[in-house]
Amino acid sequence: MRSVRRALRELERNELANKGEPPINLVPMIDILTTLVLYLLIGTIFKQFTILQLNLPGPSQPVPTDQKPPLNLTVTLRKERMEVSDRNGTVRVLQNLTGNDYDLVQLGELLAQIKRAEPDEDSVTLQLEPKVKYESLVKIMDVTRVFPAGTEEGKEGVPLFPNVNIGDAPLAGALPGALLPANAPAPAAATPATLGAPAK
Repeated sequence: MRSVRRALRELERNELANKGEPPINLVPMIDILTTLVLYLLIGTIFKQFTILQLNLPGPSQPVPTDQKPPLNLTVTLRKERMEVSDRNGTVRVLQNLTGNDYDLVQLGELLAQIKRAEPDEDSVTLQLEPKVKYESLVKIMDVTRVFPAGTEEGKEGVPLFPNVNIGDAPLAGALPGALLPANAPAPAAATPATLGAPAK
């Protein structure tokens, strides 16, 4: 009996001794680890941002100096006319036909001349006034994308200006260059010399 009582007393002492030990608090260690991981992530991200991938020419590679500026071909749709312009200014103004319809035939012929002088260009920007009808916009988009019917390019299916951008038209008279009448001769901006193509 004494041995059993002695064993029970030792167990009680051990339990009391264990209860008196302070528990290990892991929260500060977790906070420290979280802070370290955060700093490591931020440092890695900023290190990647400071690296610039530049394709610089080598010492023996010539730097191209004959790059042409973009044509910036633009067709502005106004209520009573169309204004065709490029990087040099206004190319031609096409007055509306009888019945206030746009002159799509002359527009197609003019765009075909510009495309033949600048075969690498494939973009055109359509600028619209608020009162332009949606049906008119669709017709003009069709004209700008394909060569006119009857031309050799049209028979072969060569695209005209397939990439069409649409935006708001500036105020009347804001475009640079003088306005040319529709029956004027082929403008200088549509010739190979002025459009940037090598003159023969």
